[in-house]
Amino acid sequence: MTDRPKLSVVPSSGLVILQNDKLGGGGHNGGGGTGDSDLEKRVEALEKALPDLRERLIRVETKLDTMEKTMATKDDLKVLRGEISTEMHKALNDQTWRFIGFAAGLATLAFSAAKLIH
Repeated sequence: MTDRPKLSVVPSSGLVILQNDKLGGGGHNGGGGTGDSDLEKRVEALEKALPDLRERLIRVETKLDTMEKTMATKDDLKVLRGEISTEMHKALNDQTWRFIGFAAGLATLAFSAAKLIH
């Protein structure tokens, strides 16, 4: 029977993890030579997984670079906030003047009608 390390795969990422059957974290007991072979197996498993990890890291970096180009900075958000505030105040001002004009027109109409009737 060969002493092969148990490998498991994390489902969400496909990452290969080496599991150790021994309690105590891989035989760090200060004696015996079993810790070295476990360490070599673990390093070998990591070296096998390294190309895949590099490829994934490159994809993540590429996505982040693409996202950074389209992200807004604090200054962009300040400018946008100022524009929204200006547009909102302008719309409220326009609405107020429309109401004042409409009220003045109705008052003129009412006084004219009252003058003609009387």
